[in-house]
Amino acid sequence: MGIYLFFICSIIASSFCSVCLAVPASLASATDSPSSSADSLALNAIDNAHSWEFSGAMLSLPRSSIATASVGHMAFFAGGRLQNDTYTDVVDVFDRRTGKWSVSHLSMARSEIGAGSVSGRYAIFAGGLDSTFKPLSLVDVYDTKTNKWTTIHLDTPRGSPRIMDLGSVTAIVGGLSGDLQYLSKAVEYMGTSLDSAASSLQTEYPQFGVAVADKTSGVGIYTSGYQNDRPGDRFNDFEQSNQTSIFTVSGSSASIKVGLPFPSPRWGAGGATANGLFAFGGGHVFSSGDSEPSTTVVDRVDLYDAKTGQWSSNPLSLSVPRDYPLVQAVGDYIVFAGGTDESKDLDILDTRTGSFVEDLQHRPALHTLRTNAAAVTIDNCLLIIAGGLVYQGANATASVEMFNACRS
Repeated sequence: MGIYLFFICSIIASSFCSVCLAVPASLASATDSPSSSADSLALNAIDNAHSWEFSGAMLSLPRSSIATASVGHMAFFAGGRLQNDTYTDVVDVFDRRTGKWSVSHLSMARSEIGAGSVSGRYAIFAGGLDSTFKPLSLVDVYDTKTNKWTTIHLDTPRGSPRIMDLGSVTAIVGGLSGDLQYLSKAVEYMGTSLDSAASSLQTEYPQFGVAVADKTSGVGIYTSGYQNDRPGDRFNDFEQSNQTSIFTVSGSSASIKVGLPFPSPRWGAGGATANGLFAFGGGHVFSSGDSEPSTTVVDRVDLYDAKTGQWSSNPLSLSVPRDYPLVQAVGDYIVFAGGTDESKDLDILDTRTGSFVEDLQHRPALHTLRTNAAAVTIDNCLLIIAGGLVYQGANATASVEMFNACRS
């Protein structure tokens, strides 16, 4: 049975179709990297997960719905919702080279921002919602080479666009459009010059999914989540989505094709990739009840092999069901955190073996259970989890938990 929601209440098989876009030469220029005396360091994740070190810190403001991005040795925690449900323009910045935090500001306060990196040089904070829930086209850009902020604009205003760094090109995908269609199919490509080129998802229905990208291979996947089966109607019909879009970048050409359907459609999954293995885990499904749909949180993890272009027929299981888990790649591992009040433990998938690490005497774990928090990885080896809501979602927190798996 479909889930019907009135628009103003909605705020909160082989590949058979493809579209290719000739990206402007300026978008496909060589990847820049921030200048630093530390750039020559070889930074890798420690092979033994027992050795991950824990430390804590604090954001400048307690908040949730934080947009996160990492570029070079820096991590950014931007905007979000304060305890009184107003929005903020604050950006907390952590520099791994110095181990110090600083504070900056977006050009305007907002939440539900899409965040990511462009060409190894820029941190971008795209779109979002203002205090009236209006989708925005504003993009704040931090240049790690000049240490300066600038602003540009999306062609299509959107809340919560998904950002995929595909190496020479970054794709800004989908989001909440604010029209009767509600979910956007818009795609914009951005490169070193910050010029943009427009495209569109080729899915049958507008979709709000999970975006995971491997910037080394230039492959990204947009899948799962939910779709609107009645676009343009007064009432939306949101359904669990199995639509999958495969993004690839090669030279000056970016392409999107419709891929094999997601094996287990659901809302609220999280994903990450390492060593060519894409993992999508957790989330929830709806089933028909006597009066209202019932929700079941799942522990399922679906794997996609970028080399074969196939979904695994043998899904894995998390240690506990997790809804909207925080998922990050840390070296050869993919880490699942939060999304449950049953356990503070991290589930750690070793992509070299395709299985979860089971032999940890003391599994790395969160110190504070939280929802609607932020997660980011610096240098592919330092996992940071920050902010969110604690005490059954009643209070925003400023606490930061850092799991260090780095060696030089």
